[in-house]
Amino acid sequence: MRFAWLFLAAFSLQAVDFQKDIQPLLKNKCSRCHSGHEAKGGFSINTRTTLLDAAMPGDSTGSELFKRIISDDPDERMPSKGKPLEAREIALIKAWIDEGITWPEGYNFAEWRKAPLAPREVRLAPGKGNPIDRLLAPYFAKHKVDTSKLVDDATFARRAWLDLIGLLPPLDELKQFEADKSPDKRPQLVNRLLSDNRAYADHWMSFWNDHLRNAYFGPGFIDGGRRQITGWLYGSLYSNKPYNQFVHELVSGKAGAEGFLAGIKWRGAVNASQRREMQAAQNLAQVFMGTNLKCASCHNSFVNYWKLEDSYALAATFANDSLEMHRCDQPTGKPAKPRFIFPELGSIDPKAPRAERLQQLAELVTSNKNGRLRRVIVNRLWSRLLGRGLIEPLDDMDQPSWHPDLLDWLAGNLAVHGHDLKHILQLICTSRAYQLPSSGPAGKNYVFRGPLPKRMHAEQFIDALSTLSGQWQPGGAFRSLDGRKQGGQVGAVAAAIATHLPKTGGDGNRPLPHWIWSQKNAASTAPHETIYIRKSFTLPAKPAKAVGIATCDNEFTLYINGRRAANSQEWSRPAQFDLTKHLRQGANTIAVKATNTAQGPAGFILRLNLGAGRHLVTDNTWLVSTERLNGWDQPTFKPRGWKHAAPLGPPGAGPWKLAGTFGGSSAATNITNIRAVLSRLDPLQRALGRPNRDQVVTTRDTLPTLLQALELTNGSTLDKYLKQAATYWLEKEPKPATMAGRVYQAALGRLPSRTEHTIALETLGPKPTVDSAADLLWILVMLPEFQIIR
Repeated sequence: MRFAWLFLAAFSLQAVDFQKDIQPLLKNKCSRCHSGHEAKGGFSINTRTTLLDAAMPGDSTGSELFKRIISDDPDERMPSKGKPLEAREIALIKAWIDEGITWPEGYNFAEWRKAPLAPREVRLAPGKGNPIDRLLAPYFAKHKVDTSKLVDDATFARRAWLDLIGLLPPLDELKQFEADKSPDKRPQLVNRLLSDNRAYADHWMSFWNDHLRNAYFGPGFIDGGRRQITGWLYGSLYSNKPYNQFVHELVSGKAGAEGFLAGIKWRGAVNASQRREMQAAQNLAQVFMGTNLKCASCHNSFVNYWKLEDSYALAATFANDSLEMHRCDQPTGKPAKPRFIFPELGSIDPKAPRAERLQQLAELVTSNKNGRLRRVIVNRLWSRLLGRGLIEPLDDMDQPSWHPDLLDWLAGNLAVHGHDLKHILQLICTSRAYQLPSSGPAGKNYVFRGPLPKRMHAEQFIDALSTLSGQWQPGGAFRSLDGRKQGGQVGAVAAAIATHLPKTGGDGNRPLPHWIWSQKNAASTAPHETIYIRKSFTLPAKPAKAVGIATCDNEFTLYINGRRAANSQEWSRPAQFDLTKHLRQGANTIAVKATNTAQGPAGFILRLNLGAGRHLVTDNTWLVSTERLNGWDQPTFKPRGWKHAAPLGPPGAGPWKLAGTFGGSSAATNITNIRAVLSRLDPLQRALGRPNRDQVVTTRDTLPTLLQALELTNGSTLDKYLKQAATYWLEKEPKPATMAGRVYQAALGRLPSRTEHTIALETLGPKPTVDSAADLLWILVMLPEFQIIR
């Protein structure tokens, strides 16, 4: 039986952080009535001293502040207006009080700090080594931080793989890395990971989908009130587009990127602060300027220095017509005049057409004078890699940095190196600061002592499960838009990759695959049966790269040269797979076990791209049998008495209609190992924090929840992944002792201890089954060692 509560405690990795967790909460929920000159009920949160009138350090249950936020009495509950605090917010306040009410020295809610806008040149002290370490040296000396010991090679490799491309390091590559004696092997690994354009784009796509609220499904698509930017975004990441160009194209509304500004056209009566022009203003300010305009979209802000007219001025830049200001959703009769929220950077011509205004705005946002743009992104990257920003919260860049020189130097270095984000990632990951052991809670005042432990994001967790099972996301259903104008993300990515691949002269003579079965009327009806299919072929040389796509109504398992290579249980979601390692020069054999699970239509279809213009597709030259014979899947088997397959029609035939999947471009066929970022949001990913992206999300929640516990113990989604992995390992390593060791190595990069090995054998039993193997895998993937990036 699986008990997730045994492991959930490990997810709470650090003490509550005032600037990251508490300051935004108090600012957004309490400051309107209890900060600055406002002290309703005689209570103010301006300083720690004034807050202690209603809070007792170390005793949340005895604190009036905590009693008010959990009260059911509408006359007592705080906040008195709007929604009560969510369960996670209440938990944060409780933990903060019980931990002693940490408060940065000198912090005051009554004063709105406004950070300098212009870039600042920081001169490095003479010396050698990574500039980050040279800048941090005095800081470490001041705070007595020991930097002499770095993490071991295995820890560094796992950290770098997951941070840079979001995947577990393959066991063979991990062993090679540990055995390598080269003094520069860590920088070499970082460079190699960053040079994998596909893996890099797959991983960072999640980051930018959250920030740019790019979703594949959701409200707004059906009536054209929302547009994806998937193809443009993936292509930008794949090609490592310079960051200033990346932002310029988003702000100017370049073709393919216009969905960011378009926002979501909500149905029904909508508050003026949620009209699409205001969404664009709020999102631009939050994502690229690191500031919050949401409060100032309704009235003068209670959480920062922005005024209502500032928000409307930026929103008016995006409007096709004159935009009337509304205060608290009531019209004021005053039109807004287009301008940027930082007018010192330049002006916007209010009389210019919208397209021209957007170009002017994009020039201001990306101006060399706008140091804030670069500070925001390097701060986000630092936080992503090391667990906490140089400034917190990430969306309040007016807060002081714990190391202003490092922040400004990184921002300036980004500009010097052509706004190359990979350069900044490389710089950070090759620093000693990044290679320090992970640090625990920082205490009252934060001191950087090394990276904070980070829990895998939802997509990283799913991809790790896919790595263990050898089964990746089925993308066939997402190659084109559905009837509601949603989906199509895999096709968009395939097209984006194709534009960046070298031209090879095309492949217009590719053969078209056909559905096949053992009988010619199977497209209409076939009995509940399993058939066996074979095809032998010869290759003049082992391909450098070979990929395939296949599906079966209802399910199939495919073997290449006697080794299992792919399977699928859903005909509408074809399996994509890489078969390079299974092929060899000379004779090769494909064998397929295909099952029609109930009376009705049946068919199998496949296309292989073998490189160098060679393709293999299903047609009437394939052989089939309804009888299972010993060794039927082995290359040496002689298919005596087998019949030629009955062709049922091209990809779009029968009830299947998959012409867009199997009859499209070869670029689409080449997309294999589809990762979680391109999958539809499922219950497990939702529980693990992947947002629905109706709003901009720059930081995901990391606290454990009851929903996570339920999904991790009884969720059908996780159970499906575990059983796929169990099936894979039962075929790969059927002996319990061998399986136990190999599974530990694949999941954790190490062999099990003696105690762990004993438990694993007890779990598997003398004759492992799918259920017992899945239980062992569940134990492993629940371990903090698996889920936490240290």
